[in-house]
Amino acid sequence: MRHADLRRAAVFHAVAAAGGIAAASPRLGKSPPAIHHDLKRFEAEIGRPLFERAGRALRLTPAGQALFESVGRALDELERTRWRLSQEDPTLRPLRIATVSAFGRYRLAPALLAGLPADRPLELTFGTHEAVLAAVSSGAADLGVTYRPVTAAPVQSRPLAQEEIVLAVAKQARAPENLDVITATAFATYDEYEFVFGHWFETVFGRQPDSLRRLDHTGEIEEAMESCAAGRGAIIAPLDLVAAPSWRERVRVIRPLGLPLCVNTLHLLGLGAALASADADMIRSALGDSARPEGTGR
Repeated sequence: MRHADLRRAAVFHAVAAAGGIAAASPRLGKSPPAIHHDLKRFEAEIGRPLFERAGRALRLTPAGQALFESVGRALDELERTRWRLSQEDPTLRPLRIATVSAFGRYRLAPALLAGLPADRPLELTFGTHEAVLAAVSSGAADLGVTYRPVTAAPVQSRPLAQEEIVLAVAKQARAPENLDVITATAFATYDEYEFVFGHWFETVFGRQPDSLRRLDHTGEIEEAMESCAAGRGAIIAPLDLVAAPSWRERVRVIRPLGLPLCVNTLHLLGLGAALASADADMIRSALGDSARPEGTGR
């Protein structure tokens, strides 16, 4: 197969395994229209229909089933070969890691850049939990780091590190003292903030607020930190981010007296034997003592 054919074959296999285009979209990191285009081109190259409609789902035709099994074997062989080469000589290819933004930028990246061999290439990409999972599932990344465990085969996960989640406000802002005051406080939020905010409220107060005032919302967490530093709203975010040089002089951390700290676990994701690889060990070693956040006492 030519390179483009192999790429479309992988898209076909992912859609068939997921049972539909919409279900495969997050893992492939492609929009449904782009996936639909790839499938049509691939069917044209094969010369016969590979799917048929079954209600809202897609079902493989007999030809599609035969091709699905063949492509699956080919992809498995490619993965085995890639893994063998990386074990024999890790410098043959870059270390490709997909990671969630805050932990990746402010703890993982500095640790890796300080500990990685000088001649080992590194490809580090940042995204949401779903984007990290999609990158690992599709083979675009060798390993992933995210704040949620993954139990869906073929991706596996193991605990990697911890981060403290904190409430922060601008230096000049009033400190919220209890849940009622916090509920009345304006917040700066960011993509996937629901998980972080929900985890913090549940850990610290044992319940979620009845309502939450959102003032500014941004896609990236760094822009939400700028909103907080400008006094436009409080934020709940990883301490690694809040304590970074860009903001440490402009915001302050609020730890409600007598209430528990909120610690979240980061997870390392990989396919097959990747979690037991030398690269996975190197990531754990690079993090070292920084695998536990300062001030948690854990």
